[in-house]
Amino acid sequence: MSKGVQYMFISIFAFSIMHLCVKAIPSVPLHQIITIRSAISLIFCIYMLNTSGINPWGINKVLLMLRAMVGILSLFAFFYSVQHLPLGVAITISNLIPLFTLTMAALFLKEKIRIHHIFFFLICFAGVLLIKGFNSDIDYIDFLICLSGSFFAACAHFLVRKLRDSEHTEVIIFYFPMVALLIVGPYTLLHWYEPDWQDGLLLCVIGLTTHIGQVYLTRAYEYEEVSGVTNVYFAGIVLSVVYGYIFFDEKLPLQTWLGIILISGGIYLSSMNKHKAKKEN
Repeated sequence: MSKGVQYMFISIFAFSIMHLCVKAIPSVPLHQIITIRSAISLIFCIYMLNTSGINPWGINKVLLMLRAMVGILSLFAFFYSVQHLPLGVAITISNLIPLFTLTMAALFLKEKIRIHHIFFFLICFAGVLLIKGFNSDIDYIDFLICLSGSFFAACAHFLVRKLRDSEHTEVIIFYFPMVALLIVGPYTLLHWYEPDWQDGLLLCVIGLTTHIGQVYLTRAYEYEEVSGVTNVYFAGIVLSVVYGYIFFDEKLPLQTWLGIILISGGIYLSSMNKHKAKKEN
């Protein structure tokens, strides 16, 4: 097993623990979860920027702020979805990010969408219909919020793509928790929920596992190409389904399983095709 794959496994496991902790504290307001998560992330970001000697303010401040704000919207929607939808469903829908990113690249960067891209999109769309269309247990509003979270996350990825030409990665990461604290922090202080020691511990774990997941995700792509770790990436969906069954007694119907398989397969085929096209060029 290569170092890249090992690092991706660590990243996926860390993020899966974060998802589990968010699901386990429905009594804690979302704004407070995001505030504490951002505070912990900001501490790590400041330390890394100081040790690297990087100017934290960057060059394109408008795009950096915009990226942070759409990231905040995505995080609110994602955490809401984790708490209100079956864990496996929420994580699967969040993996639709590449399809939204592809659409935006076609609209704003004039990149061509080929026939096979449309085919992969239709596979994923069929999976979405199977998950929601035939499942009365899933509320439409909750499902749409989950989809919007994927869309906002794709917007954030798209902006990161634009910013990488002018900004250091650490600066892009730094802006997110900083802006989140500036926007959400004051509201959280005015509407503070006093967590018990168990909720407080889980909140700290959320912040810690988020940072670990981001660090090892970055390291994985330093050692391995995207295609080399894509198979491992979908282990996160399996873990989320297992966690949902063990800890929250979430039993998914057959059509939901089929939907998860279709979405995972569509995204996997899309990523493999993209890697193949790069090798041919």
